[in-house]
Amino acid sequence: MTNKNSVPKDVMAMCEEVVRGYERRKKVYENRRLDIIYRGGGAMSDYIGGTKSTGVSDTTATKSERLEALEDSLDVRLMRAVEQSLSAVGSDVSRDSRERLRRAFLLNCENGREFPYELLNVDEFSRTDFYRRKKRFIAGVSEVLGLN
Repeated sequence: MTNKNSVPKDVMAMCEEVVRGYERRKKVYENRRLDIIYRGGGAMSDYIGGTKSTGVSDTTATKSERLEALEDSLDVRLMRAVEQSLSAVGSDVSRDSRERLRRAFLLNCENGREFPYELLNVDEFSRTDFYRRKKRFIAGVSEVLGLN
């Protein structure tokens, strides 16, 4: 029997996949954003999620409209959900420990077999505490995305 407040396993798995794609989404977002700001960008369909502004042609869309469309795209919303959940991680520990813990979560989600707890240099946390915190982090992603 599951706890009333627990997140279903399928939702947890989906949110871990969202975390797994975080670094890629972040790089694409930064590149697209800089492209819009400094070069004016290309067609709106080239941006993350293929979102277009309604009623405005691609050639006349302003930079701010393009930036808004980029921010409203699915991939950016997923990236922001991970960032928001990461910001809540480790509020009870030192800044150095918090940063190591955040990086450890990202690495462990990316490839848990290659980056298990034992290789992540987060010795101030027990194995059980690390995975409990990681589960809360992933549950936070699901909460931000409204998947609870």
